[in-house]
Amino acid sequence: MDIVRKELQPGIVVLELRGPLQMGAECKQLELAFDQLIGENKTRVVLDFTGVTKLDSGGLGKVVNCLSRLKKAGGALRLAGVKGMIESVLKLTLVDRLVKIYPTALEASESFSDAQPSSAN
Repeated sequence: MDIVRKELQPGIVVLELRGPLQMGAECKQLELAFDQLIGENKTRVVLDFTGVTKLDSGGLGKVVNCLSRLKKAGGALRLAGVKGMIESVLKLTLVDRLVKIYPTALEASESFSDAQPSSAN
């Protein structure tokens, strides 16, 4: 799996996931990416699923784990580009009730504007 990091708005990081998100190396990659983000105090994160080809129980668990870690750090997680089988899995497991899902990463990143207190520029 490839993870491409982008910052569409200041303080909001988008991780574009490409390939399968499944138990093993892919989950470890996502965990390491979140370790880095939290270490940098970047706690408003969008996971862009547009390029994800497969999601298994390990990947699903890692998404929930990342959500929990961000909440503990005072942040939030959004998902974007979820479709097809992956959307079905998120709905079936009720994960779609834990984390907000948006059609695009841009819409997801814009959703943080209302939820976050203003910070000094």
